[in-house]
Amino acid sequence: MNRRTFLAWVGVGSLASFFPLVLAICSKPTTAANPSTRPDGFIPVGTIQELDKKGSLLNSKIPALVIHNQKNSQDIFVVNPTCPHAGCVVKWKGNKEEFLCPCHGSQFTANGQLMKGPAHQGLKPYIAKVEGNLILVKPS
Repeated sequence: MNRRTFLAWVGVGSLASFFPLVLAICSKPTTAANPSTRPDGFIPVGTIQELDKKGSLLNSKIPALVIHNQKNSQDIFVVNPTCPHAGCVVKWKGNKEEFLCPCHGSQFTANGQLMKGPAHQGLKPYIAKVEGNLILVKPS
């Protein structure tokens, strides 16, 4: 075996030994591993008082953006805030009751439906509920 062949095999062996480590680092943790996930699959993301105070709640771990009906704080909407056009995080504009993408201007309704592009689809909605004071989201 010549030197070039030997070094090529050593390089391949080195890469192969790091493959399991790369898989472990890049793999997405399951919701079962998340200690805050309840047995029913819901994750607490905040309280009604926090939502009332801030106007919206952004949870980057799920990711989820929570808003509520101005007339009924128990009536909440939760969407994935990632714009399907370019991956920017949308902002809630309560005065206009819409989500707005700061990158290219896509607009979405309170429940995530597309109003105006350049995005070609709406925001992904999540199942949400209020138990007492706690806002719970079930990512799907």
